[in-house]
Formats: sequence, C-alpha cells, structure tokens
Amino acid sequence: MKIEDFRNENETILWKGKPHKSVYIKEQIFSPFFLFALLWFFIDAGVIITIFATSGMSLELFFIIPFFILHLAPVWIYLASVFSAFARWKHTEYMVTDQAVYCLSGVLTTNCKRKTFQEITNVSVHQGIFDKKHDVGDVYIITGVTTSSNGKLTNAGFNIVDIEDYMKVYKLISETGRDIYADTMYPNDLRPNSNSGYRTKYDPEDKK
Repeated sequence: MKIEDFRNENETILWKGKPHKSVYIKEQIFSPFFLFALLWFFIDAGVIITIFATSGMSLELFFIIPFFILHLAPVWIYLASVFSAFARWKHTEYMVTDQAVYCLSGVLTTNCKRKTFQEITNVSVHQGIFDKKHDVGDVYIITGVTTSSNGKLTNAGFNIVDIEDYMKVYKLISETGRDIYADTMYPNDLRPNSNSGYRTKYDPEDKK
C-alpha cells in the first residue's frame, strides 16, 4: 500500500519523500538507547563471568542462566530495533498535500497518520549530528497537547525525519497552513479589490 492511496480524491500532492536511508539506519544504531543497552550488557556480563569463575559448573547455573537471558531484555530490544531498522525505513513515507500532512510507517502492520493544516499548531526544524554530515534534517510537527494518565502534558503530532528537502518541506507546511488559515478567516469572495491594511494605533491615554 502506497501513501498516496490514503489521500482524498480532491487532494493535490505538493511533496512526497522518504528518510535518507544511511542517516535513518545510523540514528537507529547510535540512538540514546545504545549507551544504556551497552552498559546493561557489560554489567550483566561481569556478573555472569564472576558467577562462572566462583561457582564452576554447578546445578545453580541452570537456574541463573535463564534468569540472565530474561534480565538482558533491554539488550534484545535494542538489537531488535537495529536489525529491523532497514525494514522500518523501507515502509516509511511522508507526504504533504494541499489539505494535510501524512506519515506512513509500520513493518508487520501499516500505520498512516494524517494531520490537517487546521490541526497543526507549530512546525520547526531540527538537525542532529548525522543530519548535518549528510545535509538532511527533521521537520517537527505539533498538533496540540495531550495529557497522560499521570497528568503529564506532552506535545501531540509526528516528525518528518532525515529528509533532504527539510527546508522546502518546512516552508511548504508553514506557508500552506498560513494560506488555508487566511482563506478560512477571510474567504476570497469576501475580500475587497484593494486593502490598505491596518492603520490604527493603540494609545492607552484614550482609555481615560
């Protein structure tokens, strides 16, 4: 299934793209979770080696080994994330139309997020270490604030990551959103042929 299959019949595609493959995979390998998983592995490995050195091949090892296999779960999760990075890149697509922004992802399942320009409250650009090296960037899209079960506020939305046209997409989303907002607040049919703009000046003395 392609990302353009999710658009409405009257939508026009303004931009479509995928993450930069090399940068995307590198960021999955050297993610913030990498150091945590590495530290976890060395701690568990040290404990396992100490137990083997002091206990020998005792019966207790048949119970300790399964325990550490489960205890190394963060390492397995990290390795699974690394090994599935290519598959996730392959199934990740982004699209900007004249009505909304789309993000298609998923490996075993398909997940397509659609945010209209009316929902978007903020858009920004970010460049990480690998992004700068390969001249790509991320476009962060915020569509509001959500409240978790513990009452913590977090930004809702999604990110268009590791794309070469990051500045083009940033300006495209910003300008299209501005135009749609202007048309919604002041439709073309109601606009005068000429508009001299605002010429008022607020003077607090007038309130006296």
